[in-house]
Amino acid sequence: MESSPPDDAAFRLVEQYDSIEDPGLRSDFLDAVGTTRSRINHLRLLRDRAAARSIAADPEPEEEVTPEADGGKGARRPVPPLPNRSRTPDVITRPPNNTGGISRRNRRRRNRERP
Repeated sequence: MESSPPDDAAFRLVEQYDSIEDPGLRSDFLDAVGTTRSRINHLRLLRDRAAARSIAADPEPEEEVTPEADGGKGARRPVPPLPNRSRTPDVITRPPNNTGGISRRNRRRRNRERP
């Protein structure tokens, strides 16, 4: 990967590529510039990440809420989280499956010879 971010010329290259609608012209454009579709997709991803970073870095200032503006209710406490539930049910609706060992009742039936 690159160690330095691409310059605006690379981003303009992506914009030019996106403005071309004909697939044949797009491939001619890539040949003329000397790059590939995967490189264009990579530059597009970098451009989108940079845009998202700049939006996150400059949040819009929030208006301060005064007690008169929210109806005089004041600050509300957050809702507490729900208690953790276990994965086992509280009521077991069937007996355990004891097929691991041969019980006395089934030993003769399982070991008898077949006709």
